[in-house]
Amino acid sequence: MIRRDYKSILCLNGELPSYEFFENFDLPIIAADGAANYLTEIGIEPSIIIGDMDSVNKNLLLIGKYIESKDQNYCDFEKSIDYIKKNNLEPTIIFGINGGCLDRILNNLNIFSKIDATLYCDDMFGFATSSNIEMTLPLNTKISIFGLPKCLISTRGLKWELDDSILSFPDFSSCCNRSIIPKISFKILSGKTLIFIYTVPIFDAGIFI
Repeated sequence: MIRRDYKSILCLNGELPSYEFFENFDLPIIAADGAANYLTEIGIEPSIIIGDMDSVNKNLLLIGKYIESKDQNYCDFEKSIDYIKKNNLEPTIIFGINGGCLDRILNNLNIFSKIDATLYCDDMFGFATSSNIEMTLPLNTKISIFGLPKCLISTRGLKWELDDSILSFPDFSSCCNRSIIPKISFKILSGKTLIFIYTVPIFDAGIFI
């Protein structure tokens, strides 16, 4: 189980949750460019819109706060992360990371690894860490573990245990593993790992579980 006090929500221009999700949080919502379109359609007003403004409805710029950056050396995701870091809004919850084509998704994951955040999409959440983690999850929860780009890791409580195993991407990963006891642990001996948990999180007043 993970409990964290989040400081912000970042919405990318991909698949985003319904209005009901945002009711669980009282956090600033950063919209990366076109993500603002969907948010306003469901009745959510972003705290700020960030990007080159090539996708956002221009009418939203007349009524809301925004930061426009035309620098094409950085994507709207990177520009939003820069804002979050400069304004002490980590850790953050990120939505929409899986939107678009495969190369864009891979690039989003690369950017995601550089910020203190939890990503959420569909029935899965994920996080990158260099620290040891203990979690309580339902039995048979699907878990995938990747080196970022490389890590030495041991696990306890998984169907296919890792014992001082080297994971690296691309090369060797632990994809579609399963929990066999309620309490599982990840011991990161070196490097950084990206962990995906396929279960429905519970939201409670700014706490992401």
